Amino acid sequence: MPLFDVLPPDLFKPLASSSRRLYADLLLHLHHRTFTLSGAVPRRADVIAEIDAFLARRAPEDARLEDEGPNTKAEERARTAYERLVETGWLVEYRERYLKLVDLDPEASGLLHLLADIERGDTLSYGGAVLGVLSALESAASDPAERSENLRNALRGANEFMTHMRTVSVSLRQAEERILRQPSLREVFRHFFESFVERHLIRDFKTLHTRDNPFRFRGGIIRQASVMGESAELVAALGAAYAREGRALDAASGEARVREELGIVSAVFEAAEEHLAGIDATVARIERRIANTARYMDRIQHRSEVGLVDAMKAVAAAKSDEIPVSAALLPRILPLGPVHIPAPRREKPAITRTVLTDRAPDPAALRYARAKEEYVRRTRVTPERLTTYLEGALAERGEMRGRDMPIGSVDDFVAFQRLREIPSIFNGALAKRYEIVLLTERCANDWISCQDFLIRRREPADTGEASQNAA
Repeated sequence: MPLFDVLPPDLFKPLASSSRRLYADLLLHLHHRTFTLSGAVPRRADVIAEIDAFLARRAPEDARLEDEGPNTKAEERARTAYERLVETGWLVEYRERYLKLVDLDPEASGLLHLLADIERGDTLSYGGAVLGVLSALESAASDPAERSENLRNALRGANEFMTHMRTVSVSLRQAEERILRQPSLREVFRHFFESFVERHLIRDFKTLHTRDNPFRFRGGIIRQASVMGESAELVAALGAAYAREGRALDAASGEARVREELGIVSAVFEAAEEHLAGIDATVARIERRIANTARYMDRIQHRSEVGLVDAMKAVAAAKSDEIPVSAALLPRILPLGPVHIPAPRREKPAITRTVLTDRAPDPAALRYARAKEEYVRRTRVTPERLTTYLEGALAERGEMRGRDMPIGSVDDFVAFQRLREIPSIFNGALAKRYEIVLLTERCANDWISCQDFLIRRREPADTGEASQNAA
């Protein structure tokens, strides 16, 4: 594994010793206080003094090192911890003139940075992660020559998002196993609220079921990645940028890398629905288990079997052969008797035959269905319907104001009220043929009062220029 080829061989020895908690806290303390906040490289004496101050703040039983003697002084304890970190490769010493300076090993520093993230327990914002991937894809598509790195950022964000989703799913399954292993009702409910409610339901799981669900951007990411992969010019520009910036050997391998990364991004968000379904199934099982426990709690606490088991344990733990038993404690009835025998199952009645007849559909229902289809047809706006209305209104003219456009029926009114959305509807299909300019005046007719506008046909040259700019 390349990780162990670059890390010092004895790096994990302090974290595997009996003083591992102390060394872990000390490394994180030095990472935050000594090396991260300081712009200059600290001296050896300053690092030892910081270790001494750290050990002094710890409780005596928590500040003992594995090799520490019974009467070790505080200064010697700090020096021992420092030499241990230098010996195992966490710290590196070097001289600058007459000063001895200390810094973190570069490979160990990256590992310590990850450990610091784990210690903080940072949670991932689903909305920020998903929206960040979409923004990165859109940025790479808008300027492939200068912002091709955003495609790599989108891939990294998608992988981190899926890793966190898988982490939530596995953590929920572990919480379910811990809850099922508890021997008492008290422990069952304690683990339910600590392992499930506080850790996942309130923080991670609830994020996936809010009104502003981050998965509303999922379709946009898949569409954006698909559009980018289908555009040969965009893929070529991104591949050339990959080759120019050193992320690929040449333009051809860069294009292959671009298509591969776009495919991974699409696959990640297409599979996110399955992970969410698995999380929902685990949550349903946990909640069903707790509901059943609460429902039968009284029966579980007062079962006669529990008393028999406790009595058997007491008898087995007795040291003498004879056990004195008070007569008042002897049961007066048998633990099992006729009242406990279940009643025999009743015979099921025979299934009677029924005659199925075909009924003619209700004419009123048929008329309602046809009226509903006609309503949908008349209220649905399509590119062909808008084009027919515009061509009929413009006739031989090249442009026309909204106040002058004729509205003779409900169909004309439905088409008229959507004219101002031409630049954005139908993926800009009508914007290639018609141009609309919103005016400050208002227009009013027998049907509607709205902002006036001017609509004109585009010339063939304008249409070609617009399609070139869109490409």
